[in-house]
Amino acid sequence: MLKNLLAAERLKLKRSNMWVLYVSAPFISVLLAYTNFRNNYKQFVQPGDNEWVEAWTQVAVFMGSFVLPILVGIYAAFVCRGEHAGGGWKQLLALPVLRSRVFFAKAAVVVMMVAVTMGNLYTLFIVFGFLNGLKGDLPFFAVLGYVVQGSIACLPLIVLQLIISVRHQTFGLPLAVSIGFTLPSILAANTPLGQIYPWTLPMLGMSPPDESPIDSYPLFYSILMVLGTVLMVWGIRSFSRRDMV
Repeated sequence: MLKNLLAAERLKLKRSNMWVLYVSAPFISVLLAYTNFRNNYKQFVQPGDNEWVEAWTQVAVFMGSFVLPILVGIYAAFVCRGEHAGGGWKQLLALPVLRSRVFFAKAAVVVMMVAVTMGNLYTLFIVFGFLNGLKGDLPFFAVLGYVVQGSIACLPLIVLQLIISVRHQTFGLPLAVSIGFTLPSILAANTPLGQIYPWTLPMLGMSPPDESPIDSYPLFYSILMVLGTVLMVWGIRSFSRRDMV
C-alpha cells in the first residue's frame, strides 16, 4: 500500500509545474553565489585556496540559508494542497490505508523533491564554474558530499513543515512560517542553537568543514537523527489522532 501511495503522490507531481522550482531556485542561487564570489574575489580567495570550494561557500550561503529552507516549506505545503481542497483528506483516509503510511509517503515525496532540486544545484554549480573559468581542480566528490549532507540536514525541517502543512488548509500560512523562521537562520547558525534550529541545518550541512560552525560531525548527525525521529513520531501521532476535513 505504501508503494501505491508513493505512486499516487508522484502522479500528482507529474501534473504540476513544480519542475519550474526544481530548476529556477538552484539557478538563481548559483547565479547570485557566483556574482557575489566574483565581486568579492580578493576577500574570498587567499593563496593556496581552491576556487571551487570558495565558490561553493557562497552557494551554501544563498541556497542553504534562504532558498532551500523556503523551498522545503513550499514543497511540504504543495503535497498537502490537493487533500485540503474539496474534502480530499476524507476521501484519502476512507481508503484502507494506515495514516502513518500516508504521512510517511508525503514526507518521502518531499525528500524526493529536495533531492531533485539539490541534484540540479550540483549540476548548475559545475556548469557555472566552468563558464566562469574557475582555477584549480574541481573536487567532484567533495562538493557532492556537501550536496548530500545538505539534503540529509533537511530531513527534520521536512517533517516539521509537513506537520504544519497538514494542520493548516491555506497554502500561505505554512509558507509564511517557513519564510519567517528562515530569515534569522544566519544569526542562529553562529550560536549553540544553530545545530538544533531546523531552518539552519541545511546551510550547516552544505558548508565545507573550514567554513562551518559545526564543531563535531558525529554530534551533528546524532542531533539530526534524534530531532528527525522525534519530529516524525510526533507528526505521525498528531496526524493519526487529528480529525481531517
